[in-house]
Amino acid sequence: MTATTEAVAAAAIASTPVQEQTALHPTHPAGKIMSPLPSTPTSASSETSQALSEIFFVESSRRKHSIKIQVKLCPEGVYLRRETDQDDHINEQLIRIDDIIGSRYGPRLKKRPRGGLTSCKNPSGDATQEQEQQPDSDNSAYLYIYAYLKKEKPLRRVQTLRILRFRSSNDYAENLQTAELWHRTIRDHKQRNTTTIDISGSILGSGSRKHLLILLNPKSGSGKGRELFQKQVAPLLTEAEVQYDLQITTHPHYAQEFVRTRKDLLERYSGIVVASGDGLFYEVLNGLMERMDWRRACRNLPLGIIPCGSGNGLAKSVAHHCNEPYEPKPILHATLTCIAGRSTAMDVVRVELYSKDKHYVMYSFLSVGWGLIADIDIESERLRSIGAQRFTLWAIKRLISLRTYKGKVYYLPYPKEEQETPIAAAAASVASRQEKEMEKGAPVQLSVEEPAPPSRPISLPLNVNGDVGNVNDVSEFRDLPEDLNEESETDPDQFADALSLDRSIFRQHADSWHSAMSRRTTFYSVGGQSIRSSRSRMSVHQRIEAANAEFAELVPSGTIPGLQLPLPTADGWFCEDGDFVMVHAAYTTHLSSDCYFAPESRLNDGIIYLVIIRSGVGRHQMLNFLLSMNTGTHLPHGDDDPFIRVVPVRAFRIEPCGSDGILVVDGERVEYGPIQAEVLPGLINVMTTNGQ
Repeated sequence: MTATTEAVAAAAIASTPVQEQTALHPTHPAGKIMSPLPSTPTSASSETSQALSEIFFVESSRRKHSIKIQVKLCPEGVYLRRETDQDDHINEQLIRIDDIIGSRYGPRLKKRPRGGLTSCKNPSGDATQEQEQQPDSDNSAYLYIYAYLKKEKPLRRVQTLRILRFRSSNDYAENLQTAELWHRTIRDHKQRNTTTIDISGSILGSGSRKHLLILLNPKSGSGKGRELFQKQVAPLLTEAEVQYDLQITTHPHYAQEFVRTRKDLLERYSGIVVASGDGLFYEVLNGLMERMDWRRACRNLPLGIIPCGSGNGLAKSVAHHCNEPYEPKPILHATLTCIAGRSTAMDVVRVELYSKDKHYVMYSFLSVGWGLIADIDIESERLRSIGAQRFTLWAIKRLISLRTYKGKVYYLPYPKEEQETPIAAAAASVASRQEKEMEKGAPVQLSVEEPAPPSRPISLPLNVNGDVGNVNDVSEFRDLPEDLNEESETDPDQFADALSLDRSIFRQHADSWHSAMSRRTTFYSVGGQSIRSSRSRMSVHQRIEAANAEFAELVPSGTIPGLQLPLPTADGWFCEDGDFVMVHAAYTTHLSSDCYFAPESRLNDGIIYLVIIRSGVGRHQMLNFLLSMNTGTHLPHGDDDPFIRVVPVRAFRIEPCGSDGILVVDGERVEYGPIQAEVLPGLINVMTTNGQ
């Protein structure tokens, strides 16, 4: 019997459902490493000098002759090249490595994975022996390749399964080794293509050995959160070989407390995925910001969202940003995004509230609302059992009895010249500040890799590339005042370790700038005399580390005046006073899956889109406004509309009159009273498919 390798795949090279499968037979032993084939119109150059390549034959009951298919695995993906005897017609298909979520190898699965596994005959003609072979004596090894092909017009993901059967040897171990080679090659290609690595070299994406932390609200999705996870999310995580820990929330603020108090959060997990609505994501975000190591947590723990709730505004915004499909399977598509291994910086808004002599600070990712939309969101909670339809029904009710609220609205417009490159403008301000310090003769402390720290704490640092919060967490370091009572004379051995190779001295001052063997590239100065004895230098080093640790624990401070202080018009603040139907600030494109509220918004543009609707607007106009929110055509262009305006701002303040009303932050009701917000660009990272 001629040794063959068998593969089960779709007969047509074009995209087909996973149920349509036929057999593939190779012409030579499987797993042989060959040089890349000559380039074809759809082929791309490989990053490596070799690729796994194999020739197969597909048997079809409708055809007299087998179809020859060449399968090649390379960094770009899996190429399928079909040749027919009729006019030498050639069809080609590429399954992109980005569309492959994982693979598994081993014996034949007893349960067919979403599609039939067709038995096939040996093309060598030894049919008798093939028929006599029993499943129990099958020594073949199987490779299952799971892919979700992205298609346009309409935008969708097509579930695809390719099964390769390796039986080039009568020894199962050898066949398994061949299948493992293909499996390992796919995994290596995906790691090089999809992982995100920070400056310390720890892998944050799919190649990490850390687990994903998944927080699931069982009451989300009309109480079917656990069932939705088991049926739609868990199978994809298994196909992608994702290691995860699942935590089921048991009460309100469970996720916030868990994230805040978990000591090994950064050491154990590579990211946090929220399987619920926007409310649970709000808890996770604020739990991170309450940690002592919040800077490192925001940088190293990308956050993902799987829409099991009723609002799902963030999940839809992320899908819109990545140009990924959302409907008709939002949970599946969002899960694919979370296991893609990439992340994108996202803005966070710092919110201050003052009510009943209490001052609150919280962090928002979606919106702040006062008026009509806030009323609909909160008052429709009594209809939560019917799902997302509750918003439509309550919108009709509120439109019939339209309310107005009296108060003041302050806002700081976003400069038009900065809307194109807001980060570059921030970097220019840092450079300008350094030049001014140099002109004054003041010492400017610069490091090899980090910009000079400003004179006051800032909400978010800039890295050397001008990106905000994406890669490096460049904290502000402060010099310590010189102790006037400390001795200033130097010891005779003050330079003892400068060029010495004595290991005892080297171990003591391995990170000192005096040491010739130090591997550190960045040091921070201290006020006063720089040359010190060994004993005093170590003391100052400890004091610097303590000061830096203290600063790292501070939460982001706002750059605008406090809520109890007046806002100066000289700084560019505007004020509007009167009666308002609603004031709603959004910083993502969608407030819910069907509410395209801020079409111009981006995840990390540093802009808050403030929509102001004043009293006097007609019900007919408000009806058109609400009906058009699902298409994003509800906002007026220019300033022609006297009642509805949209203003891009960096910060705003709302001062409502009276005590009867509703304020919401990310869909959660907060104390009614004065509130102000300021954007912190790119503070966190969210899981995406494009990593932009």
